[in-house]
Amino acid sequence: MSVHYKQENDLKKLEKQILQLNALNKISFDLTQTIDLDVLLNKIIKYAAEIVEGEAASILLLDKVKRELYFKVSLGKKSQEIKEYKVKVGQGIAGWVAEKGKSLIINDVTRDDRWNKDLDDAIKFTTKSIICVPLRSEKEIVGVMEVINKKDKTSFDEDDEIILNSFTNQVVIALSNANIIKDLNNYFINIIEILIQAMENEPLGPKGHFVKVAQLATQIGNKLGVTGKDYENLYYASLLHDLGKMKVRKKIDVSFKAEENLHLFPDEVSIHPVIGANMLKQINLFKDLIPMVRHHHENYNGTGYPDGLKGEEIPLGSRIIAVVEDYIQILYNKAIQSPAENDEALKRFFSLAGTKYDPKVINALKEIINL
Repeated sequence: MSVHYKQENDLKKLEKQILQLNALNKISFDLTQTIDLDVLLNKIIKYAAEIVEGEAASILLLDKVKRELYFKVSLGKKSQEIKEYKVKVGQGIAGWVAEKGKSLIINDVTRDDRWNKDLDDAIKFTTKSIICVPLRSEKEIVGVMEVINKKDKTSFDEDDEIILNSFTNQVVIALSNANIIKDLNNYFINIIEILIQAMENEPLGPKGHFVKVAQLATQIGNKLGVTGKDYENLYYASLLHDLGKMKVRKKIDVSFKAEENLHLFPDEVSIHPVIGANMLKQINLFKDLIPMVRHHHENYNGTGYPDGLKGEEIPLGSRIIAVVEDYIQILYNKAIQSPAENDEALKRFFSLAGTKYDPKVINALKEIINL
């Protein structure tokens, strides 16, 4: 090997290491900023394929029950087609790596008995070379990462394996974070279900009342362009908007009365939005619901409570809940016996657009109920 060739090779190796470090730094930052698992994994596989100079790449995760690998993210010309297929543990290169927990570098797959070309035939792709490394969480294999077809007719080597192994650590961290978030979301949903059951047992509303409120509120929210996380928050705030009434009914919030100057409120029940908001403050997962719960009895013209907010000062979610709560109360009010009385109550309700209620919300409700 000439000195010039060695210097050139060392320089190329150094450039790879710099790219690798830069990519790992970016991914480490993304892990603290992004909770979308697919976004993170796509970034990781993109960096990995670029640095080891592969034509295509995939991250396959292990389904322990079915004992098979499925394509979580893929990069390359056939990235969409390949996601339809599964790989049994022990079959093919990826299956062997998942079973043995060892990396494989194969620069001519036609010479390796473990190669299974059925997948290539199915998606009309030609695999020439492959490097595949296991994803290991502690002592457990959770999947594999593979890069296919080294560019420029060169071969995968141990340096490429080291690089991919550094990226597999980032994949495992991303998977672990995603599981934590999933557990938190499940915890969040279970807490809400328990609270709704408790509210209905008080009873603060007939069985299914709070779900009806949430369903109609989110329909209106959808009409008004509420999407994503804001849509979810509107749903949960609608379910829990009357949570504070539990404490009002039991009259146990004595310290709160002195602190919040109850004499400013017309009656004890009217303080429930603030009590409910304070109850939610105890759980960080509910922080985005607090403003909607606190302000769902504000009036559009500023005459409501607890803070006398008006117009756009009132959170949109609160304006929606205010309309839906009163509308549903009229529909299910057992005291109204005749259709005429019901029609009169609804007429009064809709006449309050612009004073008690946000006209936009009222109009959205009218669209939904075909008025």
